[in-house]
Amino acid sequence: MKILVTGATGQLGSLVVKHLLDRVPASQIAASVRNIAKAQEMAAEGIDVRHGDFDDLALMTNAFKGIDIALIISGETDVETRIKQHRTAVDAAKAAGVRHLVYTSFIDARPESPFTYAAIHADTESYIKASGLSFTLLRNSFYTDLLMAGVPHALETGDFGAPAGNGKVSYIPRNDLAEAAATVLANPADHVNQTYDLSGTPIGFADIAAIIADATGKDIRYVDLPPEVHTGILASFGLPDHLIEALSGMYVGTRNGDYEQTSDDFAKVVGRAPQSTADFLKAALK
Repeated sequence: MKILVTGATGQLGSLVVKHLLDRVPASQIAASVRNIAKAQEMAAEGIDVRHGDFDDLALMTNAFKGIDIALIISGETDVETRIKQHRTAVDAAKAAGVRHLVYTSFIDARPESPFTYAAIHADTESYIKASGLSFTLLRNSFYTDLLMAGVPHALETGDFGAPAGNGKVSYIPRNDLAEAAATVLANPADHVNQTYDLSGTPIGFADIAAIIADATGKDIRYVDLPPEVHTGILASFGLPDHLIEALSGMYVGTRNGDYEQTSDDFAKVVGRAPQSTADFLKAALK
């Protein structure tokens, strides 16, 4: 069985490859990357590095040749482009004879979600199901890792700000999600046509601020930012409009309670509970 990971040099993809190496020989792993030079270490380990690009159907089809099971990891661009890219990846996998697709989706994959990227995942899920290929959909919650972006400002000012109201999010570490993906890739027969909601325990932002305070010994408090202030901060960073819209919508969803859902699917797949937000932050802030 030959396994391919797309976006293999990215933050999630590289972790998936690391966990795969604990489960299968390097000779069974292929890595699809846009920049071959960035995958030299993987090639040195015996991983089959291939040139792939979701914008190029022919190139992607060639990358999928001889592959039995493939992981499609979502990229980062605007909604319309990503929908096209994901459809191209699915078409390429089918044309190349891939038998099973694993896809990194999102826990609230609804076209009408205020988090605009959710529409991408809803479309891709439907497209994969319509392809006739066997599949596993990994509906990932938000990465706990994302919380670290607000830590420097919190340590400097004492304010941990977010326009989240009293909403909670079932954060889960990126590394845990990578391990779940690797587990499925290594044993696809156990996960045929399954959809998994991969999430942690919902936590509110006041509690997150308290964890940061406890871990650092600093006086940190949660500040519920007005949405327009948060949007202005994002714009000041020079982020693209589509990302600002998505991040702003994410907090609308948070205030609506859209991400408070939790599931034991991660434990079913991996065999243990995911790392808690408290344990993640305490380890990261040591």
